[in-house]
Amino acid sequence: MKNILNVAGLFLMLGIFSCESSEDVSKAFDHEVPACTSLTLTANGQTKVIDDAIVTKLLWGAVPQVNLETISLPTITATAGSTVDISVVISDNEALKTAELSYSPWLFSKYINFANPEGDTPLTPQSYTFTAQITVPVDAVTTPWIETFYYNDGSSIKYIQPYHKLVLTLGDVNMNTRSIPIFLKVE
Repeated sequence: MKNILNVAGLFLMLGIFSCESSEDVSKAFDHEVPACTSLTLTANGQTKVIDDAIVTKLLWGAVPQVNLETISLPTITATAGSTVDISVVISDNEALKTAELSYSPWLFSKYINFANPEGDTPLTPQSYTFTAQITVPVDAVTTPWIETFYYNDGSSIKYIQPYHKLVLTLGDVNMNTRSIPIFLKVE
């Protein structure tokens, strides 16, 4: 019986000293997601600079209000077969770990691992300018299509989508992530 109490006491002591309080976690870790300072899109002689406040609204605020509403977003219009230049200034208060821009319908993906960089990519920078050149496929969809938006309560609404949505996903060294939508219209 005495041995059982000793073992139980040992486990209790290990449990008490191994737990971290929320204050310990808050002081030791970064809880801020990476930032997008500016987003620059260039194609067909057009250049559009979109700041971080607008990018956040595009991700969460582009919600249709009525059925078959056409949503209007600040972006550029590219032609099928043209090249789109994307430049995004990204940063994190600790350090960036990964950045990936992808759009599966066009089979496009660009991935940077700052924790194990190649070439002239810096090792875990606090700020970086992510650039990509995307060739719009000749067979890219140019006419608006109908998509379904699902609200949190499970209800849905259909809206007219004229934009292709590329997603830039950022990760920092403390596993915080942020997704930044990049909308393109194709003619």
